[in-house]
Parts: sequence; C-alpha cells; structure tokens
Amino acid sequence: VTRLLDRLESAELVSRERGKNDRRIVVTRITRKGLAILAKLDEPTIDRHAELLGHLDEPELQELIRLLEKARDGSTEPTA
Repeated sequence: VTRLLDRLESAELVSRERGKNDRRIVVTRITRKGLAILAKLDEPTIDRHAELLGHLDEPELQELIRLLEKARDGSTEPTA
C-alpha cells in the first residue's frame, strides 16, 4: 500500500499527513486532481456494468447480489 500511495502522491492524486500525536497514523486524502480523474471514470464504469449485466432482469440481479454477498462472507448458511 505504501508504494501505491507513493506513486499516487507523486502524481499529485493524493496527499498524506502524519498524525501529530502518533506518527504511525497517516491520513491520506484524495486531491482535486484525483477527484477529477475519478469523475471521468464514472460514466465508462456505468456503461461497462450495463454492457455486462444489462441483459439480467431485476430478480436475476437480486439473485446475483445474494450469491456475491454469500461468496464474500464465506458463510454456508442461507441468507434472507
């Protein structure tokens, strides 16, 4: 993570500040430049999701969500 943040900071996409009381704490904030790049990604991301999942109807999407949550949780118990 540190190397990734170093690269993002070098590109002026994030800023970092050490904690005043505890120097082990590092607060990382996205910059205006970073936010601008993220804003440009919103529409292509939504378009790609529609391209990949647009053929699914609402019940199928809900089932997909349920299965993905189950996979993420790692539980074997049925979800409501």
